Amino acid sequence: MTKDILTIKGLNAGYGAVPVLFDLDLTVREGEIVSMVGSNGAGKTTLLRAISRIIPATGTMTFDGEDLLPLKPEGAFSRGLVQVPEGRQLFGHMTVEENMMMGANRRRDGGVAESFERVYALFPKMKERRRQLAGNMSGGEQQMCAMARALMANPKLLVIDEMSLGLAPVIVDDLLAILTDIRAQGLTVLLVEQDVFAAFSVADRAYVMETGRIVREGPISELANDPAVRDAYLGAEH
Repeated sequence: MTKDILTIKGLNAGYGAVPVLFDLDLTVREGEIVSMVGSNGAGKTTLLRAISRIIPATGTMTFDGEDLLPLKPEGAFSRGLVQVPEGRQLFGHMTVEENMMMGANRRRDGGVAESFERVYALFPKMKERRRQLAGNMSGGEQQMCAMARALMANPKLLVIDEMSLGLAPVIVDDLLAILTDIRAQGLTVLLVEQDVFAAFSVADRAYVMETGRIVREGPISELANDPAVRDAYLGAEH
């Protein structure tokens, strides 16, 4: 049995006096891809901000056996909880390789050179473009660079916020294939996506969020055949 690397129970969070998340329960096990899906405004990004300790939250959040709630963002990051943010947030005036190095700047394990080789094997285009300014690349290439930067931090859990946003379907397919390769290497992924087709195509399990609450959860095979999920997110013809 694989262990739970992220366990959330009764999570509540919001902005000031405005609540957004209500009594959320969520579990991510080692070595799996878990998707969190829902429409725009469902609270998915707020959940990621709470997990990454950017905003306050109440309830219980445990990461790799440690209480997350007292930690600051840098504390969560240093313990291996690494996020690829919505919009990529690269340093456009820096090269691809310099951006990737930023992901490794807190590491003291001596394995950075090996990580470069491993990440370049996943993203060969980034090796070709390593001297290019990140700001001059296409949206798909920038998303690859953002994912490569996160992997350079040697994460225990890779959290990806809206990976497919604004990208052509063929680029999304390439990124999904890379996620499958990442999972095959043993890395755990939490994929937060508005594109339910993309999320369901690679995930082992999924949670469906609406207005700050989890309304469905389970293996992809079950959710894809759930009439409410099909009607709301996949279309009746599917």
